[in-house]
Amino acid sequence: WDPRHGPCCTVDDFSVDLQGYARSEWNRSAAQVFAVEYLKRYEGDNYTLEFVAEAWLTRVAGMKAQFKNSQQDKAIRKDRKALHRRRQRKQELYARRLDTAYRYAEIKDQAVPVVQSLGLDGMSSDELDHEGHDGEATYHILDKDWRSRRITAWLRMLDALHLRLRYSGEWQATSGAWPHFRTSSLRESARPAVGELPT
Repeated sequence: WDPRHGPCCTVDDFSVDLQGYARSEWNRSAAQVFAVEYLKRYEGDNYTLEFVAEAWLTRVAGMKAQFKNSQQDKAIRKDRKALHRRRQRKQELYARRLDTAYRYAEIKDQAVPVVQSLGLDGMSSDELDHEGHDGEATYHILDKDWRSRRITAWLRMLDALHLRLRYSGEWQATSGAWPHFRTSSLRESARPAVGELPT
């Protein structure tokens, strides 16, 4: 919009700039449009053009603050939902690994205590990569630097064994939701180590 070509808008297509400053050039022009129309409709109020325009700009400042708060509320809600979904994926991962450990007699006596000792908080969280992997959502594992690489290898083995369990005879996949695609990354988890782990 070029101020030299007239007002930023008209009464019919009136609009306000809530992204920029409350007294931006656009809003000052819109205030003039509003003030002129207001005085046409309410001639008996005896307000000046300057007074109405200033009152409108004050109102815009309030609208801008409300808009900013609403955007922050949306961001907070979005973050909370993301944390909730991450927690859910972690719970599913723990339950899946523990179930797999119980179902393989050859490793049950070793694997079950390992998974139980780590508990839910010992499972790695992950972050969603919206770019995806071959068209599907990809989750980057948050590395737990306190956890033994040997234990991590055990957990990866349980993940592989779980996939094996998902196939019935003749390599037919069983029904039900499949685990989400997780891939290693250099990202680290900020959560503290699980206490009282066996050595």
